[in-house]
Amino acid sequence: VMFVSHEPLVFACLRHSLNIPDSEYRAAFQDEGFQALKPATSKSGRSFYMTQDDRFILKSLSRAEADFLLEVLCHYYEHVAKHPSTLLPRFCGLYEVSEKGRDVLICIEANAFSSQCPIDERYDLKGSVVGRLTREEDKVKDSNVILKDWDLKRQLPLGVTCRSLLLMQLKADCQFLEN
Repeated sequence: VMFVSHEPLVFACLRHSLNIPDSEYRAAFQDEGFQALKPATSKSGRSFYMTQDDRFILKSLSRAEADFLLEVLCHYYEHVAKHPSTLLPRFCGLYEVSEKGRDVLICIEANAFSSQCPIDERYDLKGSVVGRLTREEDKVKDSNVILKDWDLKRQLPLGVTCRSLLLMQLKADCQFLEN
């Protein structure tokens, strides 16, 4: 088995910018096994797993996705360092595992839903209308289902300051993505 850590220094700096101590990052991967996330694979065909402590998500990537992440990594780091409250995924590492001629690329992200506070509703908002409504049977089957864009039918009472901060962060994140 061959194991490659891509751009380990940049990702270490990213974790530092995201206030993720190396000791906590390593500890999350000490436990045996990972939790497979439902559904086992996404529409993209990627597999998702979570560390036992719920802090990190492991996602399989295609070679093209991994290459793109590496291509924009330095710009992404600069954005995260300048905007620590970014709403973009919080990438923590990119690894490649090779065994018997089969390569698997794995991206590690901080779990946005890992919190000490109770979470009543979870949304994966993409800003799209295509296929962005959770099926009723999925809502009934799983009370922790992650809802989609069209499921959010009410306004969120954020207050003036939080609303302003959220809009400024969204603008900065969108500018980064546009560039």
